[in-house]
Amino acid sequence: MAEVDPLWAILSVDAKRNRGWELDAFLSTGEAEVEHMLATAGKLSRPARRERALDFGCGVGRLTRALARRFDETVGIDVSERMLEHARRLHADTPNLSFTNRDKPPAGPFDLVVANLVLQHLPSKALARANIVRLIEAARPDGLVVFQLPTRLPLAQRLQPRRRIYTALRTYFGPGRLHAVGLHPVRILALPELDVRATVESAGATVAHTESAAAAGQRYYVHHRSP
Repeated sequence: MAEVDPLWAILSVDAKRNRGWELDAFLSTGEAEVEHMLATAGKLSRPARRERALDFGCGVGRLTRALARRFDETVGIDVSERMLEHARRLHADTPNLSFTNRDKPPAGPFDLVVANLVLQHLPSKALARANIVRLIEAARPDGLVVFQLPTRLPLAQRLQPRRRIYTALRTYFGPGRLHAVGLHPVRILALPELDVRATVESAGATVAHTESAAAAGQRYYVHHRSP
């Protein structure tokens, strides 16, 4: 997807399929989301400082660029080197921003750790739980972790017919042709809120606030428990 339609792969709005996103409009959604996150974080009095931020699963840097405008240093992490090539090119004018290829959060410490529209695409619920713990471990004791996950999936998303048909046909047709007719390889999972809260508690942290993230499920604001 990083080759075929990278912006849509990050923000999959039906009307924007087949390279329908204008770059400025796409990046403006990241500005709005980060502004909202930090406004909510301010009500929680977190993070205590704005020195380092982490965008885990950064893709082409939709949120990373917006974070870099508000923190001294921002790091974007993604498993796709092709996505990171796009990110480095798009944000070469932002000196306090760096991008790294890896499949798990780094050790940190970071004042703000963000994982948006990424945990839901991991291969298993167990890996999603493990990454929630790693995100918490990457945050400073007085920092904040913000991540999003669906709490449940409707039947069509549980069956994932478009992904299954894509998988069956990809040997015979290129990804561009399959994507053009509405098929894609994107997997999705959900974790019930009680499951997420139990995972957070097991990592020595607490869910300080939750909010609806519309079709993307629930957004969680998490910080370490006070000693």
